[in-house]
Amino acid sequence: MKLTITITDRTGKQPYDIQVDSGQRIGTTFRVLKENIPGFAWDENSLVQSERTRRKIHPEQTYEEAGIYTGDKLWMIEKF
Repeated sequence: MKLTITITDRTGKQPYDIQVDSGQRIGTTFRVLKENIPGFAWDENSLVQSERTRRKIHPEQTYEEAGIYTGDKLWMIEKF
């Protein structure tokens, strides 16, 4: 199933509205964005947080496994 979500990197400069497949790994999405958007601040040690649930999400999870739905907003956060 296709999802439309908003992603914000650590700089917080600009959110990106994108469409992804629910079976895709979250980290794959962030790696592709980093490769295609100059200055997109993603690193492999980052975690992701859902604005809706406030849960930390591991990038190796799929959107479906993480309970991410259309309209969700994801932020990158530092891994502690």
